[in-house]
Amino acid sequence: MIKEWKDSTLKRFIQEGRGAGDGKEYKPWLQVQDVKSRGRSTRIFSQKTQRVMHLLSDLQLHYYYLLEFDEAVIDIREHYPLLDLHEQNLLFDAKLQKKLFNAKTNMPHIFTTTFYVTKVNAKGEPYYEARVIKSSSELDKPATIERLQIMYSYFNKKEIDFGIVTEKDINKQKALNIGWFMTTFDLTDFPEIEAIQHYLRADLFKLFKVQGMTFTRAFTRLEKTYQLIDGSGLTLFKHLLATKQLVMNLNNPIELTDCVSVYDIRINETDGGRDAISG
Repeated sequence: MIKEWKDSTLKRFIQEGRGAGDGKEYKPWLQVQDVKSRGRSTRIFSQKTQRVMHLLSDLQLHYYYLLEFDEAVIDIREHYPLLDLHEQNLLFDAKLQKKLFNAKTNMPHIFTTTFYVTKVNAKGEPYYEARVIKSSSELDKPATIERLQIMYSYFNKKEIDFGIVTEKDINKQKALNIGWFMTTFDLTDFPEIEAIQHYLRADLFKLFKVQGMTFTRAFTRLEKTYQLIDGSGLTLFKHLLATKQLVMNLNNPIELTDCVSVYDIRINETDGGRDAISG
């Protein structure tokens, strides 16, 4: 954990490539071991970036899940540093100007945005968004507001959309649902399912259409038919959601003892069409 920012620390971070690269090669400026987090820190592998993400609170984790599942998002860079902030010739009043440097060491502060996101529009053209994740209670603090003003000026000059996200802006239930099923995006650890997933998927879809069928009963019948270990049906279901082969309303809790017909579940066909299973 970093107790004090020194010139040597700054040079080491830059030498390590912190804040540089994109996609798989990106290294976040701040990593879990660097910061004493007030919340629960998480290291989690991202299918989108193909690397481990460093998240410093549950709020960051929940927003990350939404980004990970968003088809428009093609890259996520967490704790992205504004290393060229001091080269932008931004005009600040004397009070904000002082916030750019450490009062004791006169070292420049390195500002970071929680997420720097690359998206593509309908034409496939990339664009960027910067998002700071804050608890709504933190927005009452003058020091926080001052930092956000500086960051807003930076991104505004670069014509990059900058926004503040609090717990009020995050659909927590949807985020938790995504986090629940994204763990089985990859079936490499389940070779017995991966080898026959095409047949399993077809039969699961048929079971879902049976009147009065619950999720748990459908999973059990599938496992008995193919002589699979307990839990294989659930693993397949989560994989189908994670890979968007199945589409459903994620804004509500998913109760596996419920009838499938309670949920608006749709098959996402490879040709782009969707057929309703139920509801």
